Amino acid sequence: MRPTSLLLNAAKKQKSGFDIPVELTPLFVAMGVAVSSACWFTYKKFRWDESLRVGRKNPDRSGLKTILEEPEKFEKKE
Repeated sequence: MRPTSLLLNAAKKQKSGFDIPVELTPLFVAMGVAVSSACWFTYKKFRWDESLRVGRKNPDRSGLKTILEEPEKFEKKE
């Protein structure tokens, strides 16, 4: 049985704009999970880690005050 040209043309026109092979679907899913988890853990680290000094929330953690209070360690001895 041969398909008529009308049915054959209708079957060809039903394709969508994306021509992605089905074999690449697991790759896209794995990359989506990897990128999503990287974004989540980066956000979590920047938002909740108190040892990072990303902003100016707590300038007392820098240790600059302790260095400036002990100048005799760095002065030249004559």
